[in-house]
Amino acid sequence: VSRYPAAVMDLAFVVDEAVPAAALRTALTEAGGDLLERLSLFDEFRGDSIGEHHKSLAWSVTLRAADRTLSDDEVTAARAALVAAGESLGAALRS
Repeated sequence: VSRYPAAVMDLAFVVDEAVPAAALRTALTEAGGDLLERLSLFDEFRGDSIGEHHKSLAWSVTLRAADRTLSDDEVTAARAALVAAGESLGAALRS
């Protein structure tokens, strides 16, 4: 059990139907680096609200450093890296 708190966030990406969830998982895992403690897909959605031939993949992300409490700037930078990783696969962050 870590004595340092985790930063937990949910990120939902709208991607082309042809993009496998595993590809997005790989990109997010690489982008999260050493701070990524946990990444889990908790929702896959298809519907008129996100457009034809698209799907929404929602991920729960847990970030934590083993030796310190993460600063706001570190969490913000990690989130930006995760979003950029999704965008590299043509994904858009769902609002």
